[in-house]
Amino acid sequence: MEDIVATLHVDRPSEVPQAHQLGVGIMAFGTGVSRDALGTYAPAFLFAAVLCMAAATAFIFVRKPMPAADMPIVAYDFGMKYNILRNLRQAGFKVQVLPATTSAAEALKDKPAGVFLSNGPGDPAALGYIVREVKSLIDSGTPIFGICLGHQILGQALGGKTFKLKFGHRGGNQPVKDLATGKVEITSQNHGFAVDAKSLPPDVSVDRINLNDQTVEGFRHKTKPIFCVQYHPEASPGPHDSNPLFAEFRALINKS
Repeated sequence: MEDIVATLHVDRPSEVPQAHQLGVGIMAFGTGVSRDALGTYAPAFLFAAVLCMAAATAFIFVRKPMPAADMPIVAYDFGMKYNILRNLRQAGFKVQVLPATTSAAEALKDKPAGVFLSNGPGDPAALGYIVREVKSLIDSGTPIFGICLGHQILGQALGGKTFKLKFGHRGGNQPVKDLATGKVEITSQNHGFAVDAKSLPPDVSVDRINLNDQTVEGFRHKTKPIFCVQYHPEASPGPHDSNPLFAEFRALINKS
């Protein structure tokens, strides 16, 4: 390998296409630096040759097989992240995805074991047409699990209200406390609205709060098989603290 693979002096945009003619390669760029000085940086890129070995697995393994998809559920798609479907499948669910406008009667016609309400964008207070159908789903007694927007829709369907946060919850390091266990989960979040805890009826119990601003991060019904969270347990590459919630949904269905 040459000491200097490539150095370019680009004075104007018209010269940029010439760089593409060189093909993919290693280049050193700098301003106010001599050609010889730039060349001294090129050997540093040789470390790329060992990065593959550093990143690859050091042992042989076999991926755990998927469990049987033996529990049929329906999942309302309000803008669902595909990794939610992966996690539901990994928990043994056979998932039928429904459009957001699907009526409760249509969703329940094949007698699913449970109903999942997905994440999605927008102001939850503007979704009255969905809230009405979710009220009917609640009345049916079918187990329900909601995430993010699904959590906010459930809050309204149970009689609560939502409000716009002064500062939205964004990022992969939001601390959420499970009030039942005292455990703190590090969660991934991306929302600008929340459920008003004071607006929820007595038969709904808030069981998770955000430790930064004390807002509602999860609740469950005291007598019906319904629970939900405001954050994203399906987050990939993580954090994965809340991933067991999908298995909890299956356990809730088995118990109902």
